[in-house]
Amino acid sequence: MKDIQQKVAYLQGLAEGLDLDRSKDGKIISGILEVLEDIADALAYLKDEQDDLNSYVESLDSDLTDLEDDFYDEDEEYDEDDNYVEVTCPNCQEEVCFDSDIIYDDDIIEVTCPVCNAIVYVNHDENDLDECDEDEDDDPKEEIAKAEKKEVKETKKKTKKTQE
Repeated sequence: MKDIQQKVAYLQGLAEGLDLDRSKDGKIISGILEVLEDIADALAYLKDEQDDLNSYVESLDSDLTDLEDDFYDEDEEYDEDDNYVEVTCPNCQEEVCFDSDIIYDDDIIEVTCPVCNAIVYVNHDENDLDECDEDEDDDPKEEIAKAEKKEVKETKKKTKKTQE
């Protein structure tokens, strides 16, 4: 921007040296040079404002990156090693993850889909509880856990096939 301002100042100096202000054409040229000076000043102001805005946006971007690092830890993805179970919602097909300890909990726990609020998993089925009362020899928790693990594995297989 300094180049433009310097060039306009040079042209104004030439015009003053030629003493163009007395003629009609000289008056027009002087007016044009004044407008050019105003334009050069406005461009310099806009460049300064743009530089300030760029600095501010870079600062915001840096702050946002810090927040993302704090709150969205990329290492917290659900791996097979983690103790989470993935189930596909039968209504909306959304993947729902929950702690695998729910499977073995003594209380009846229902896991609902966060999108459509449909029940996607119940840790004890009423039929399972009735069968447990009839059959005292078998460990009911073991049987329920096996059935649920099988269901979870089937769901994972279906999910992998749909993703491929």
